[in-house]
Amino acid sequence: MSKKTSALLCVALWIGTTAYSQSVDFSFTRTDVEKALILSDMAIMKLDGLIPMRFANALDGKPIPGATVNIPGIGSFITDNRGIIAFPKREDSSFTMIFAKEGFITTSIPFKIQVSTVINNWFSISPGLDGDFRFVLDWGEKPADLDIHFEKQEGYHISYRNMRTLADGSAKLDRDDTSGYGPETITVTRAEGSGVYHLYVIDYTNRNDKTSTALSRSGATIRVYNRDRLLETFTVSSSGGGYRWNVCNIVRNRIEPINAIER
Repeated sequence: MSKKTSALLCVALWIGTTAYSQSVDFSFTRTDVEKALILSDMAIMKLDGLIPMRFANALDGKPIPGATVNIPGIGSFITDNRGIIAFPKREDSSFTMIFAKEGFITTSIPFKIQVSTVINNWFSISPGLDGDFRFVLDWGEKPADLDIHFEKQEGYHISYRNMRTLADGSAKLDRDDTSGYGPETITVTRAEGSGVYHLYVIDYTNRNDKTSTALSRSGATIRVYNRDRLLETFTVSSSGGGYRWNVCNIVRNRIEPINAIER
């Protein structure tokens, strides 16, 4: 199925009761079904008084089982076969967790508990990186389709339209997501030391509405990995309208933050 060709008009899904759906052009990928089942399981956990969080491989979106997630002040947990951990509800506060598993880059992730939940509770983690950069985009349920873009000045442009280039380096889009949460991931195996690059995100869902606030309400986060470490984390501004998030420039292999939404 080509990107963004299926228009779903109405879907209602009931877990454990009667399932009913009505649509004109109705299609789900296997990934969509797996995502819906995980979301259902996490919703049940919330009803049981737990705070769930889910961890996935940034390259393919698949769960990461058997990882250690250490949260000072809360406890240490092991992800299950769905990549999920869960702990009893706690008072609202800010925390930082450390994700660790062999084969993945140890990643420190700040998060907030608000109204006894973690709003954006899906986290994508980079496997070990034999290259210069990896950019990993996560967000919430909406908008359904955010697109990550990586442009070299007077050079290539990596996105869902052009997923790979080898002309003057090596960069590719590892994963495209069109149904919320992400990840969308770009890996740059080699960036020229003298090159100038631009990283940004487009709200494809609302691209025709320049005043939309969906992007600013998405909770979108980009983690920038360099070799064997997490280099930078950017979170979209929670205010303002616009469909384009200018994240950063990379000039001579140095990150220059922008972190601004434009219309």
